[in-house]
Amino acid sequence: MRGVIDYRIARRALVREVTRGVVPLTEVCDAHPELLRAARNVGQPTARTCPICRLADDRADVPLDENSTLRVVTYVFGDDLRRLSGHVVWTPEELDALAARHRSFTAYRVECCLVCGWHHLMESFLLGRAYAG
Repeated sequence: MRGVIDYRIARRALVREVTRGVVPLTEVCDAHPELLRAARNVGQPTARTCPICRLADDRADVPLDENSTLRVVTYVFGDDLRRLSGHVVWTPEELDALAARHRSFTAYRVECCLVCGWHHLMESFLLGRAYAG
């Protein structure tokens, strides 16, 4: 992978703003129905918990849910992909196959909570034959 952009700092800042009440929940828990569908059906489960659900659980003084509802969905975009641009990639193997067949494209990993609708771009990176090796 080349050209990796990690959005963890932006994520932390946004969660902090929600915690302080500067940003309302309605602005961060508004995942598009297609993103929620992709997260539910093909998203990769994570070991992390949803920061918004965790915040709500902390405020309500209830134990954390042991089931992870936070999923990661990978989308690919690029002119070289043609009709595949904007599609969800289901597995790392599928992503590798696209990188071997196409010259250049960008992959975006988005986390999405199945319970509250939180979503945030986690990272983006360049893939394809132009960036191999």
